[in-house]
Amino acid sequence: MTFVAGPVAVPTATQRRLFSRITVLSFLLCVLLPVLASAGYYAFLAVDRFAVETKFAIRSPGVTASTDLLGIVTGSAASNSTVADSWMVVEYLESREFLDTLAQEVDLKALYAAPRGDILTRLAAEATTEDMVDFLPRVVSASFESSTQIITVETQAFSPEEATRMAEVVLSATSTLINAVSEKARQDTVRLAELELARAEQALRDQRAAIAAFRETEQKIDPTATVATQEGVLAQLQNRLASTRTELSSLREFLAPDAPSVRVLQSQIDSLERQIGTERARLGIGDAGAAAGSTGETITDSLNRSVTEYEALKVDLDFRQRAYLSALSSLEAARIEADRQQRYVATFVTPSQPQSARYPQVTLSMLLIGTVAFLIWGVLAMFIHILREHLT
Repeated sequence: MTFVAGPVAVPTATQRRLFSRITVLSFLLCVLLPVLASAGYYAFLAVDRFAVETKFAIRSPGVTASTDLLGIVTGSAASNSTVADSWMVVEYLESREFLDTLAQEVDLKALYAAPRGDILTRLAAEATTEDMVDFLPRVVSASFESSTQIITVETQAFSPEEATRMAEVVLSATSTLINAVSEKARQDTVRLAELELARAEQALRDQRAAIAAFRETEQKIDPTATVATQEGVLAQLQNRLASTRTELSSLREFLAPDAPSVRVLQSQIDSLERQIGTERARLGIGDAGAAAGSTGETITDSLNRSVTEYEALKVDLDFRQRAYLSALSSLEAARIEADRQQRYVATFVTPSQPQSARYPQVTLSMLLIGTVAFLIWGVLAMFIHILREHLT
């Protein structure tokens, strides 16, 4: 079987000229015109911009090298805190709050609005606050490298002095922010410990007042000490009584009952027995202690109540003293921990006045514009070619 090829459509000369003109026109519009416009802008309109680069890091005294588990955990927590603070600084430098701080030091419109700069880089003279917030990242750009935890800030202005001044303001505002955040965190850490110490101190003061009131009411400084003293006196009297009775028994063996020595010893025994009775009554021992007072309470009951109440007050006082000392130690530990977690701005690349303009980067910009324009034209030319093949 033999196949005969049909006629192949051949574009006419008019069609070829049309598509050639379209291709040339697209090249002029997509490549040549943007490149020439960019060249004209950089040659006649673009204004030099000076840039100052500042590098710093957020550091904490608590971030130290440690091989033990606790050190690794606490060090990791402190490191995470400084990373969060670093990202906070980057966000802050693009915020309305930073713009307000910046406005107190420099006049953005005076620095960046007409007649300063050029049509693409200047700030509109009638710019609102929101417009200035949007404009801010163009003159203050911040980046954070998480691997090194370094923040890099670049400030741009139309003169070296202004760019340096902007960098100094940025560094000052960042330090103020970190100090404020760090101080607030420190106060929050210490505040709870201070409140606990205040409660413990007040409880101790109240307990001491209760003991003072008890002593005023009972007219005794320490009932337990009073009892111990009286018991000691009673024991001495009883010893003396026993000794005197022994001596009297010995004398009666060879002396008459009415002998002067016997009468003297008997008199001493009677005196000692009366003293012992008095001391036993004070201690609430025996029948004397069972005698009811004016309130109907026996001496024994009164003494027991007084001692029991005082011992309870002393136990509470000891407990509250220990609680106070514990709260005092906790406050000191909280202060040490708060000081350890203090953050500060460690600057290692300080703002320095530039000697030459960094922007515009004409060569790089022209290469980028030319490359992008050529790629766009290449894609468009490919579609033109496909369209020509389809139509013919």
